[in-house]
Amino acid sequence: MTATKPYDDLSSYYADLLEGGYDCVDRIVVNAYFPLGQTGGGLRSWWRVWKGGEKTLSDAGMKTVAGDFARHLRAWCQKRGVPFIECQSGEEKHVLAESLLPKDPKFRGVFAVLTGRAPAPVWQVQFNQRGQIVNLCHRDPWPHVQHYYFQIVDPEWGHVMVRMCGYPPFGAQVALNGHEWVQRQGRRRHAAFCQEGNCFIEGSDFAKVDQIAAQLLGAGLEASLQKVCERWLYSACLCFVLPVEEQRRSGFGYKFSIWQIEYSRNLLFRDGPVMEEVYQKLIDRTRVSLDIKALKTVFGVRHRQPRRKQRAGRSEPEVSKEVERVGPCDVTVFKVRWGNLVLKIYDKGQRVLRVEVKALNTKALKTGKLLEKLPEILGRMQQMLVRFLAVVQAAHISFLDAGQWERWAEPTQRGNRRLAGLDMNKARNRAVVETVVALASVPEGFAVEQVAQEMRQRLGCAPEAYSTRRAAYDLAKVRGKGLVERMPGRRRYQSQPTQLRALCGYVLLREQVIKPLLAGAGKTSLQPPPRQLSPIDQQYIVLREHMTQTFELLGLAA
Repeated sequence: MTATKPYDDLSSYYADLLEGGYDCVDRIVVNAYFPLGQTGGGLRSWWRVWKGGEKTLSDAGMKTVAGDFARHLRAWCQKRGVPFIECQSGEEKHVLAESLLPKDPKFRGVFAVLTGRAPAPVWQVQFNQRGQIVNLCHRDPWPHVQHYYFQIVDPEWGHVMVRMCGYPPFGAQVALNGHEWVQRQGRRRHAAFCQEGNCFIEGSDFAKVDQIAAQLLGAGLEASLQKVCERWLYSACLCFVLPVEEQRRSGFGYKFSIWQIEYSRNLLFRDGPVMEEVYQKLIDRTRVSLDIKALKTVFGVRHRQPRRKQRAGRSEPEVSKEVERVGPCDVTVFKVRWGNLVLKIYDKGQRVLRVEVKALNTKALKTGKLLEKLPEILGRMQQMLVRFLAVVQAAHISFLDAGQWERWAEPTQRGNRRLAGLDMNKARNRAVVETVVALASVPEGFAVEQVAQEMRQRLGCAPEAYSTRRAAYDLAKVRGKGLVERMPGRRRYQSQPTQLRALCGYVLLREQVIKPLLAGAGKTSLQPPPRQLSPIDQQYIVLREHMTQTFELLGLAA
C-alpha cells in the first residue's frame, strides 16, 4: 500500500475536465475474536479459569451466560435512558441507528442498542453416561441467537457500530467508515466539507480532503483501528457479561482481522452535464467489451426518486450491471463482480464520479485477513482499482494503430512453433478477442479453462466441440500478437492497458461502427426515422451520406 494515489489512465485522460479528486478508505468491518475460544480445548481451559471449574460448562450454563448478558444490558439501558430496540428480521438497522444519532456534537459513548437474531457458532457440550465432558463442538447448522448492536459515537471515527454475540466466546464485529474519520479531522482544521452519505461532493475543499485522506492510508491506520476497537469492546460492550476485572483475571483478549473493506477514488468534474455525458458514454462503450449480462437504467441525476431497497441474498460469482440504492435514491451503477470482489462506478451529487473497490470477504484477496495484513490488503485493492480503470479507459478511447489490423492476420513464430494469425473474418478468432476483453477484469488473471468456458458460450457449442486444448491454441495465437501475457510463475494470463486498447478498439469498431454502417449502406433508401432520433443514429445517417458520396467519387455508386 502507498499513501499516495496510484496513477490511473482514466483520471489522467480527463485531467482537464477535473477540479479535484481524492482516494479514501470507506466502510471497514473488523472481526474481533478470542483465539482461545476458537477450539473446544481452548474454551474449556479458559472456562476453568473464569468459573473456577467445569461444573457450569454445559449447554444450559452457556445459555445462562447469554441470559445474564441480556438482562444486565437491558437494565443498564433503562437506567441511563439509552434506547434498547428489538429489531425484526429484514429491518435496516443502520437506517434506524442514523435516525437516533445524538444532536450534541460533543457526545461520546453508546447512544443506542439494537438487538436481533442471527446465526452464530454456538458451542455444544457433550457428556458421557458418567457426566464427564467428552467433546465440545459447534452446533451444525449454526442456530439463530440474540446479537446486540451497540451504536457508539467515537471522538476519532464518529459513528461506530459493534455487533456482539451473547454466547461465549462473545464474537464481535466492529463497523466504521473512513469518511467519518476524514470529516472529523477536517473540522479540527476548519476545512470546508460538504458530504452526501459517505462521499464528499461539490462545495468541499478537495485539496484538503485529499491531504487528510492520504494520512488515513498511511502506516497509522492499523494502530488506529486497533485502538478504537479496544476502546469500546472491553469497557462498553463485553463488560455486561464479563466485567473488566474478570477479563484480566481470566486472560480474555480479542484479536482482530479484516472481514470487509471498501476503497474508493472520487473525481470532481468542473461541470455536471459533462460528468453525466462522460459517465453514460463510459457505460455504453464498456458494457459490450466486458460482457456485462444486463444493464437497467432508471432515474437520472435530475429525476431520481426514492425507492425501497429490496433485501438481496448472497449471489454466485458473476459479472453484472444493475441499479442500486445509493443513499436515498436509485442510481445507475456500473458493476463488475467476481466472487467476493466488487468493482463499480457511479455518480454522487451533481459532479462527483466515484470508482469503488469492495471486498465482501478479504479472503478473496489472498493476502491474509489479520489486522497486521492491512497494508497488503489496501495495496492489492489499489492495484485492482488501477487495472479496472485501465479496462474502462481502453474501452472508451480505443484506437487501432496503423497497420495493426494487417499484422494480426499474419502468422507468428514463437520459438520453434509457427502459429496462425488472427483472421478477424473468422467467427472463432473474433470470439477469442471478445473473450480476452471480457476476462481482462478478473482480479487474479484468467486461466485457459476460463477461456474455454467463455468460448463455448459465445460459439454455442459443447465441450467436446471446443476443448481446453483448442482454447490453449487460440490463446497462444493471441499471445503471439503481444495482446496477452503470462503472469510470472503462474499458469494464468492477463492483458496490460496498452494491449487492451487494441482489443477493445476492435470490438467497438466492429460492433458500433462497421456493422451499423454496412447495414445502412446496403439499403437504397432509409425507412422513416422515429419521432425522436438519438444522437448516435443522427451520426450514422451523416456517415452514410458521406459514404455514399465517397462511393460516387470512386465510381462505385449504382
